[in-house]
Amino acid sequence: MAKFLKTFRDAEQIWLGLEDEGMRRKVFRLINHDLVGSKHFTMGVTIFEPGERCQMHNHPGSEEIDYILKGRALAIDPEGNETILEANDVMFIPEGEFHQHVSIGDEPLWLLWVYTPQGNLPPAKHSKD
Repeated sequence: MAKFLKTFRDAEQIWLGLEDEGMRRKVFRLINHDLVGSKHFTMGVTIFEPGERCQMHNHPGSEEIDYILKGRALAIDPEGNETILEANDVMFIPEGEFHQHVSIGDEPLWLLWVYTPQGNLPPAKHSKD
């Protein structure tokens, strides 16, 4: 049966990076096996305040699609290449590839993400390695 969800009412809400300055973001996970019985997808929205970021990370075994709903993002790869993305831009991240998102601009970045097969969120803490 189809599921119809309200993002801010029905999502599993997760704060990441609260103890790590510059890494704070709020995750609204909507789709995975536990939440809706999905066999293949994990999906949600992450909101980054201006200047906040996630650490350089990957999702071993999963491909990822990111869609910018609102705001501006600086996408960074492990070689330090940077690309600015804005609302309606898309990132495709191949299986296991490292990447990082940084919220730039004056408004929060709203990032819709999908992993398949199901994958884990990046770790909450920034790696100092």
